[in-house]
Formats: sequence, structure tokens, C-alpha cells
Amino acid sequence: MSPALLFRFAALLASAHAHGAWGVAVAPAGADGPRPAIVFLHGMWASPEDSCPSLESAATPFGFLVCPRGNAPLGDGKMWAGTYANAERQIHAALDAAEALAPGRLDRSGDGTLLGFSNGAYFAAEVACAEPGRWTGLVLMSMKLDLDAARLRAAGVRRVALAAGDQDASRASMEALARRLDGRRGLAARFMSLGPVAHTFPPDMADRMCAAIAWVRDADATACATK
Repeated sequence: MSPALLFRFAALLASAHAHGAWGVAVAPAGADGPRPAIVFLHGMWASPEDSCPSLESAATPFGFLVCPRGNAPLGDGKMWAGTYANAERQIHAALDAAEALAPGRLDRSGDGTLLGFSNGAYFAAEVACAEPGRWTGLVLMSMKLDLDAARLRAAGVRRVALAAGDQDASRASMEALARRLDGRRGLAARFMSLGPVAHTFPPDMADRMCAAIAWVRDADATACATK
């Protein structure tokens, strides 16, 4: 096992976890100062419990993983519905719970990263635009979107990663959107494949998301090395 993978595994063992009606949160281990929020909004019929374990080792090298629960019921799971105003309470309740895990260590003032899958991807973009200055990077997955580069840049977003499985119906539109956004209004954008899957997480989701988070944060990707 490589030193980078050992570091990620050790961090998982030492991380503090919390869960509740608001969702799931994981505090990074051994942080030497305030760390940003890495917030993931799940898709339809899903839940924080079935999504966040695949993202924990990808997100905690960079900050707190925060997975709010969708604000509307859908079958056995939840979804996101309405507007930012409807979703804000759930998202900030999850951030409050994450902050309580390690008081004084969650930096909510800015440089956060938003991730969203399917229905959650649309809301992640809306949250970024509704909270200017707080979210610099977006990872949006498996959803046909129509994003405005000027609006994103005005909100302080600097980088956007768009991702989908090779067999996902949204893939072509997300690739095209990445080309349209890249270089517009000072925004950097790229498409990242989720591998040979349709509308779901691939088995190596953690590695793919670690690379995506590192890129949108313009961060050192050493923690993502697995070999």
C-alpha cells in the first residue's frame, strides 16, 4: 500500500462522524487549523447514508465532508425540491452539526466546495450562486444543466468539474457544457468521466472524486494517489 493510501486510510480511522435527521458529517483528522466544507447534495431516491461513505476518503484530505439530507420525501429516500430558500435550512443544519464535531475547525466563511449528483447537482449550482464568496469550486454530476458562466464567476466560483458515467444519458450534454464554460468569464471547466457506468456511482468513486475535488480546489492531488 502506498504512503498516500495509508494516509487516507489512517485519516478515515481517526475522523469524527455524526449523523441525524439533518444528514451525515465527517470531520477530518489531524487538521492543524480551520478547514473548509466539502458539501455533497445527493440525488433523487438517495440518502446521505448511502452516498457519503463513497466520498469520505475523497473529501476529508481537503476538509469537512458534509452531506445534508434532501428537503423533500421521495419513496424510501429524499430529493431536493423548490428553490435555494427551501433547501437552505437543511444545508445549514448539516453545516452546524459538522461544526459541532470539531468546534473552531470548520471554516464556513469561504473557499468551500460543493458537489452534487443528479437532482443534487442542480441545487449545488443554485447554492453557489445564492451564497456569493463561499464556494469556489463545484463538482456537478449526472444532470443536464444550463449554467451561466458570468453568474457563477460573480458568485466567486473559479472552477467547475462536470462528470457523468459513460453510459449516462446526461454525458453528452455535460461534456458540451464543459466546453462552453471553460475560459468564459475567467472560469475554468472540465469534463471528467465516471467510468463505464450509467446513472450511478462507479466502484472507484472515491478515487475519481478525490481527483475532481483536488482539481476544483486547485490543490495538491498527492492525497489522491493510490499506487
